[in-house]
Amino acid sequence: MFDVRSINIAIELWGVAFCLIGAVVAVLLSRTFSRRLNLLLLMFAAEMVACGADAIAGIYRGQPGAAAWFATHAGNLATFTGNYFVLATFTLFICIRIEDAGGRSHRVWARTALIAAAVMSVLTAFGVFYQIDEANLYSRSDAYWLIYAYVLAVCITDIVLIIAERRHLRRSELACFLFYAIGPLIAMGVQLLVYGLNFVIIFGVLSTVVLMLETQANSARTLAERTEELARSRIEISDSRIKAMVSQIQPHFLFNTLDSIYYLIAEDPATAQEAVDRFSTYLRRNLASLSASKPVPVETELEHVRTYLSLEQLSMEDLLVWEIDDQATNFTVPALSLQTLAENAVKHGVGGKPEGGKVVVRTREARDCWLASVEDDGVGFDTQALAAADGVGIENTRLRLAAMCNGTLEITSTPGKGTVAVMRIPKEDAE
Repeated sequence: MFDVRSINIAIELWGVAFCLIGAVVAVLLSRTFSRRLNLLLLMFAAEMVACGADAIAGIYRGQPGAAAWFATHAGNLATFTGNYFVLATFTLFICIRIEDAGGRSHRVWARTALIAAAVMSVLTAFGVFYQIDEANLYSRSDAYWLIYAYVLAVCITDIVLIIAERRHLRRSELACFLFYAIGPLIAMGVQLLVYGLNFVIIFGVLSTVVLMLETQANSARTLAERTEELARSRIEISDSRIKAMVSQIQPHFLFNTLDSIYYLIAEDPATAQEAVDRFSTYLRRNLASLSASKPVPVETELEHVRTYLSLEQLSMEDLLVWEIDDQATNFTVPALSLQTLAENAVKHGVGGKPEGGKVVVRTREARDCWLASVEDDGVGFDTQALAAADGVGIENTRLRLAAMCNGTLEITSTPGKGTVAVMRIPKEDAE
């Protein structure tokens, strides 16, 4: 037949097992060792010490011998100290949680709770709250009420803090924290009526397991929110790529190309058919650039430039002469980079000159880098004014060139003489 002490010891040993399992599960389910996880593991460790120590003290209580003396003295001290620091660690846990969520800092109260736990441990070690007689029997002293006062003060302060900062907590967190803070008060009340079963320790184990489950659920919710935010960011990036692509297809270029094809259909159907094929290829490559997260071979980009310039020549006829001099092709560039520079050469250079002009695209190999340039003999312009007026084009090219290839873009222009745009790509990044 089991007596109350045997039942209490069995429950406490099961509490040790639950704490150990809870700590292992908390580690396995966590991606990183955050401050809150570390505090949760400390709470489990303190609960394990309190449960195990009280069980050992209960086993040896009233037995003779030096081993029983040590077990009862060390066990009771570890039991009380473990409980003190469980409460103090929970206080630190909620203070950090509130501060991380944007609430006020309550570090002073957290430090006060830790210091109070240390003071209570020292008083316990000096036998202020209980005595153990020569028969290794435990009994409470007249000052035992101070323990109730200490627990009451810490728990009520925690409850007030949780309620005051409730707007920074999820509903599940609010309920869990209040459950943890109110629980010891209920357990102490029950323990006053039913002596022999350590309800404070039993409830502490249960509360710590519940806190662990809520913390893991909160981490899962946070991960889901971050995943959703990342998905939104990817959509925004995709939208910006679409805007960049669309910005490359200038309205005047579309209208002029379609007009030229319209007139060629009647005058030269074969050439019109070829122009439609080139125009389709141009649009298809622009759309393909949406998924180009990495640089493309410069040969691919030059072919796109060749298609673009041939289409421009349909409407400009003798006003545009172009040439591609590709002496180096063993490197990569961001998609639409050279096409953007060629378009600016036509739009801002040759296109503004009554007699037209020439656009030359070159690729060269230097000692430590690859060079890709677009040169025109047009009207020239103020390069700063161009950057302000066409930020989506030139500046986007400059930024993508730096991010993808660690390259640079330099534009020089002389009014009345023309413009030269040079991309430099380090060989260690391009090859």
